[in-house]
Amino acid sequence: MAAQGIGASPCCIGERTKEDNLEVARAASAVNNVDAELLAAYPALMRRLTVVLRDASEAEDVAQAAFTRALEHRHKFAGGDVRAWFYTIGLRLAFNELRRRRRMAVSDLGDEPTWAMSSDPDLWIALQQLEPHHRAALLLSTLDGYTHEEISKMLGVRPGTVSSWLSRTKERLRAVLGGEA
Repeated sequence: MAAQGIGASPCCIGERTKEDNLEVARAASAVNNVDAELLAAYPALMRRLTVVLRDASEAEDVAQAAFTRALEHRHKFAGGDVRAWFYTIGLRLAFNELRRRRRMAVSDLGDEPTWAMSSDPDLWIALQQLEPHHRAALLLSTLDGYTHEEISKMLGVRPGTVSSWLSRTKERLRAVLGGEA
């Protein structure tokens, strides 16, 4: 009896059915959609990381690391908001970087982003005084419109903690900026 190779008969293990081909096409399409959404969210992530890290160069490095990590792990993405998933990766890497900096006791805060200083220097200075987690929660809520529940998942805390952070952060900004924030 002659040996049969893969695909030699319809019952062989390596042969794809039409359903298999459709499933592969759907999976490829989903990967392409995730890639496109990651690319679209990249500039906004860069801006948020610049504010959180207070260093444009460091923010660029962290954003690139987040993008690489998201691409490497996109097969694990369970669906939902790609941008929120990407921001979660970026923010967690940023917080890790801030912890690393604290351990090294670096006092230099780096360059201030010119786009922030030219738009509203008082606001930028006030934002600099906030804790990184509070600053991140404020940006995600105010600029991106995420709910407290969504932010809590991104930052790995309870929704009540996010509510408290945002309340205290807004109160502090009102005091520093002297207005109705």
